Amino acid sequence: MKDLKNIKLFLLDMDGTIYLDDDVFDGVYDFLNKIKAENKKYIFLTNNSSKSQIDYLNKLKRLNIDVTLDNIFTSGMAMGMYLSKMYKGKSVYLVGTKALQGELEAYNVKIVDDDPDIVLIGFDRELTYEKLEKACKYIDDGKIYLATNTDYVCPIAGGRYIPDCGSICDMIYNATKKRPKFIGKPEPDMINILKEKENLQNDEILMIGDRLYTDIKSANNANVKSCLVLSGETSIDDYNKSDIKADYVFNSVKDMIDLI
Repeated sequence: MKDLKNIKLFLLDMDGTIYLDDDVFDGVYDFLNKIKAENKKYIFLTNNSSKSQIDYLNKLKRLNIDVTLDNIFTSGMAMGMYLSKMYKGKSVYLVGTKALQGELEAYNVKIVDDDPDIVLIGFDRELTYEKLEKACKYIDDGKIYLATNTDYVCPIAGGRYIPDCGSICDMIYNATKKRPKFIGKPEPDMINILKEKENLQNDEILMIGDRLYTDIKSANNANVKSCLVLSGETSIDDYNKSDIKADYVFNSVKDMIDLI
């Protein structure tokens, strides 16, 4: 087994990798402490756009995880950066939570209810049929169509799942026959933003997550190292049957501590 001594930045998925709901996995605290002890850095990288950076800060602190805003990067933040760069001044109809709206507005994104330039879909735990109907109308009208992430489900306690952004987009596809441009994992945008910010080389970054089609694929797309943990959505049988492969596979982050 190769060690992880060359890794300087650990990009960590949260749901299914660090915790499920409020249950922190065994070994997480020791894993994070070892990264800090080696003068390396971790950033929590999440596709979950239903919560803001502040929401995650508060949750992680409540779970006794040592974190600052600099350690958290969400697909909502990445979307805000993308919109402010590529579509500055354009108006957005949002199918998303109030938290995501606040995240976008922090990047001066203009959220409107009628006649938008852009339709944006997030993981909306405040979803209504009215939002869906309006989104379909604007998409049919030819508006720019974006979405935060491709995840079909979000894991919750008890081994259960609820529909995520990708499932909402599939529902809209069935009505409009149109697909959005995604910004979150598995697209490389989030990792590339952090790679540039931290001024690191590809082989100095490790993406750790429990999903092949988002976490591992995003690492592969960004040409950084990848690690699948089997503590969440993906089983070893799923992995063996998949064409998407990781550089490392562990049962959980606990098994990685001695390799850092």
